[in-house]
Amino acid sequence: MSTRQHRKSYLRPLIVPLVAVAFSGYFAWHGWHGSFGIEARRQLDREATRLAAELDAIHKERATIERRVALLRASSLESDMLDERAREILGFANANEVVVFAGGRKPVVKN
Repeated sequence: MSTRQHRKSYLRPLIVPLVAVAFSGYFAWHGWHGSFGIEARRQLDREATRLAAELDAIHKERATIERRVALLRASSLESDMLDERAREILGFANANEVVVFAGGRKPVVKN
């Protein structure tokens, strides 16, 4: 009877640990950089902060507009607001008035 002797391989005992390290590295990489990872969460937080600031600015602008509209309602009509809107829409002014338009339109002066 003959026996066969094999040389011990140095790589064979390292196969399982190397595969485990490769899988761990794969999941660690995607846990950090993936679409649901830590970096993605940081970007979402920055975006949420930016959008919250934009929402606050829009709420302030809306409140300003609502205050101006409230002055034009029939129950509390203010003649200055009505005059201002009419001049802005029509673009007219009297000859003895000085009118400054911020929008860039020039008024038509009637005598």
